[in-house]
Amino acid sequence: MRILVVSINVAPWGGSEELWKSLAMKGLAQGNEVMVSVFAHQNLNPNVAELVAHGAILHQRPLPSYYNEQPFAYRALSEVKSRLGMDKTSIDWRAVKAWKPEVVVISSGETFDHCLHHQSYLITYCKDNKVPFYLISQRNWEWDMSVDQEFRESRRRLIEDCQGFFFVSYQNYKMACSQLAMDIPRARIIQNPLKVSLESNLSYPKSGIPKMAYVARLETSIKGQDLFLQALSSQRFSRLDFELTFYGTGPDEKHLRDLVSYYGLERKVFFGGHVADVSEIWRTHQLLVLCSLAEGTPLSLIEAMACGRTALVTQVGDSAIWLSKSGFVVSGHQVETIQKALQEALDDFPNWEKLGQQCKGRVIEKRDSEEIDGLLECVVGKRDVDHTGQDPEEFLSKMTREV
Repeated sequence: MRILVVSINVAPWGGSEELWKSLAMKGLAQGNEVMVSVFAHQNLNPNVAELVAHGAILHQRPLPSYYNEQPFAYRALSEVKSRLGMDKTSIDWRAVKAWKPEVVVISSGETFDHCLHHQSYLITYCKDNKVPFYLISQRNWEWDMSVDQEFRESRRRLIEDCQGFFFVSYQNYKMACSQLAMDIPRARIIQNPLKVSLESNLSYPKSGIPKMAYVARLETSIKGQDLFLQALSSQRFSRLDFELTFYGTGPDEKHLRDLVSYYGLERKVFFGGHVADVSEIWRTHQLLVLCSLAEGTPLSLIEAMACGRTALVTQVGDSAIWLSKSGFVVSGHQVETIQKALQEALDDFPNWEKLGQQCKGRVIEKRDSEEIDGLLECVVGKRDVDHTGQDPEEFLSKMTREV
């Protein structure tokens, strides 16, 4: 079968891409033809190159005008094309049209992306040619989604036409229902693949001071690193010994380095860059920090828990659902609420190892490692969507059930 996998995430790569990559790799391994369609960044991401090396056909599209990290001329051209309605034409999809996909999977970094609507060429192509298409949502906004009624009507029509809508987060699903004022048909919860083994037993790194790791793309408008630094700058924490390392790359690295200097935290806060093997992070760190403003189910959280580490997270997406009572949850995005949760966590430092063990047990108990196989069976028509992933309410019941 010819499977087209489309990513509409403008970032070069992130945890949200691991699901569709795994789906594409499994599709290739089972003898399907796979085309992957991604935005054309200056350098091809190694993960995409790996897919091509395994036989995937690569299709690249121009970046949208709202993506700042591209030459001005490209942004201007994309804006002109958008204003002329050229996203409704085949101009950027001619290679896809010629390839004639038999099924389409569209993965979005956001539940309702501005560059995908019911009149987008790819959607029109699918409907006109009776090609089934599935949607994957990796994140939703809970605090800031400024859209008009036309946007909502367009997305209602989009999801009514899709064969299945897969969410990685129950809270994202419930928020989407609220945003559109409707029950989303054929909605299922599915879990992202892990890059760490649940069978490995990573020793807990004992130390005299707390060692925290903030594992996320360095993009403060979503991941909230600036808020956490502001919380750390309080005099109440200046007397305490701790270490915090930011892991990841992104557009706000310089700003975060400037903030570290501005708050005088150079001796306590460090930058570790991108680490391919996340278990290496947890060989030396004891607690994950993730004060995001928007999330789905952050892969960095589940991987930290799988490595036997506890976490401090904001109550967005399914972070609090997964962490439950095995960590520390910030009730809001105010600096004061972050400071309160951080103080609670630091006061409980001697208990972090035990909480980490509870986290690992929770991941082992609650995760389904076979969901990617089921998703592929659904995409190629061997399994009904109602038997793929989990029903949202059944998922929530399973997650909140105490053993």
